[in-house]
Amino acid sequence: MTDQSSPDLSIRDGIAWNPDFGYVVVCDPATEEETPHARLRALHQGQVTESWAEFNAHSLCRTTVPERAIVLLSADGFYGTFSSQVHAGNIFDESQPQPMEPRYGSFSAIAQIDGMAYAVGLRGMVYRLDRPASWTRIDEKLARDFDAEAIDGFSASDLYVAGLHGELWQSDGQSWVRRESSTNVNLNSVKCAGDGVVYIGGHAGMLIRGRNDVWEILDQQEMRSDIWDIEWFQGKLYVSTFSGLYRLEGSQLQPVDFGSDPPKTFYHLSTGEGVLWSIGESDVMSFDGTAWTRIVWQIP
Repeated sequence: MTDQSSPDLSIRDGIAWNPDFGYVVVCDPATEEETPHARLRALHQGQVTESWAEFNAHSLCRTTVPERAIVLLSADGFYGTFSSQVHAGNIFDESQPQPMEPRYGSFSAIAQIDGMAYAVGLRGMVYRLDRPASWTRIDEKLARDFDAEAIDGFSASDLYVAGLHGELWQSDGQSWVRRESSTNVNLNSVKCAGDGVVYIGGHAGMLIRGRNDVWEILDQQEMRSDIWDIEWFQGKLYVSTFSGLYRLEGSQLQPVDFGSDPPKTFYHLSTGEGVLWSIGESDVMSFDGTAWTRIVWQIP
């Protein structure tokens, strides 16, 4: 389905659930500073529904534990869960244990690992949503000067967090250990892929792969744009920048061909059941493994 979208609204993030179902978060950039808000828009079999949040959500994830829900997150810790009931709160107010010294900073991203939501941010903040309206701090042994940008994991006992200045940390669920990434560029994205390998993307086309204490840089000969998101779909790795989408072929990133209707904007990626989404400020493209289809939400 393709609809004419309003130029006044900007897409912040999205989730592909299956070919007929997904979500995006949109906002009005002209008013978001004076009136914090976000719109959670759901597309289900061609029908659009919308929910509002009174905070500037910049990212979202879906959960199945402790319940099936969509979780929205803002930089200042405000979040909302949308399920059979709607809840809004602040991570700092609804988390335990309280830190010996406050780690107040900006939240960078939220991700689903083993069905649960994990939020990361500056000053080494890592939180897990264990129960409705109840977050657990799991960053007590993480360096306080580590500015985290992204998190992913194969399980709750095998987590990877990447951030500024090339820092990379791994957790077994009990403690944290710093891993050597062999770079000092900012790292923006982490993907624990279906081939059992962790892929990390960063500025200037930095692409790293490995696991545990073994890592290697995949030096890109042509692609030098900042990498902002990574996804694994049908046995292939996809990488998104602000200007394009790429697929890893061997050790090199190759541009994806969208056909006659290429998107103009790129940023986030999301996979669902049999579908990959490329999500930009004004574009959502859906890929079923064979062809790309444009999806845009109609703004009334």
